[in-house]
Amino acid sequence: MRATYPKPLPTDFSYRFLYSILFLVIFLPILFIGYYFVFWGRIVSFIFLNLFLFYSLFEIFSHFQVKKFFAVLLSFFGVFLFSVPAKKEIIDINFSPETNFDWNLVLYLIKNQFLDYHIFFILALTVVISFFDDKIEKKHKFLIGSLLKFSIIYVASFFFRFLWILNTFNIFLVIFLISIAIISDTFGYIFGLILGKKFFKKNFNFSPNKSIEGFIFSFVFSSILVFLVLLNLDLNIKISAYLPFKILSIFLLPLGSITGDAFFSVVKRYLKIKDFSQIIKCHGGLFDRFDSISFVFLTFSIIIITTA
Repeated sequence: MRATYPKPLPTDFSYRFLYSILFLVIFLPILFIGYYFVFWGRIVSFIFLNLFLFYSLFEIFSHFQVKKFFAVLLSFFGVFLFSVPAKKEIIDINFSPETNFDWNLVLYLIKNQFLDYHIFFILALTVVISFFDDKIEKKHKFLIGSLLKFSIIYVASFFFRFLWILNTFNIFLVIFLISIAIISDTFGYIFGLILGKKFFKKNFNFSPNKSIEGFIFSFVFSSILVFLVLLNLDLNIKISAYLPFKILSIFLLPLGSITGDAFFSVVKRYLKIKDFSQIIKCHGGLFDRFDSISFVFLTFSIIIITTA
């Protein structure tokens, strides 16, 4: 009987790894400036994250068969949700030199972001734009397209907002959350290639290249990371129900990463594309790098609100 060996990693794996490092080298300095340079760093990171958000949304909406003007407008909606809070006092808090971003302020800002009534206006405007902009033969699908576009605006704008808030509070907490998605994606990719469909023959309809084996190892390794970090490091998280917070984080943060990857895989399948753009070789567009990370931040925000 001939011996079988695991599939070798493809030749582009080294390129994926190198471009991931390059992306972090570009992105991380913005976060360090935002944290260590206090007031002016807060402003600089706010501007750069807005630019990242706008371009990320624009490269996605350019695939929805929309006119460029409408793609720009939809992208601006995300910037609006990021930049303009529902309460004027929050603007004063964000950009006051005297503001101390402690844990209580972080909770206050995140809760208010979830309660921002602007999202209802953005939803209505997104539906209107989708109705007038989609191709005639796709009119019957405009509602599905509208909900997808709104969901993308919501997820992207809230992610960048939470990223800015948490980074101003503690950059090491941000690095921890980003690392969850990186570990999840990396081990899911490696073990999916090596063991994919060897034990479970069925794949996922939304992404045929993803395997259940990859999903399992993605969850296991990212859960181990969360467990080890929360057990050994103090991230200045002041939660009254700390044990439930730890338990929820160990299980839900890895699932958040996997869900983010799955959600944007569904979007790409709907659009019949592989990547949102080719700005990063072997990796696609900006939000191809932020898909898993965005849901980790959203999940973390929900956990801290429910356990505070």
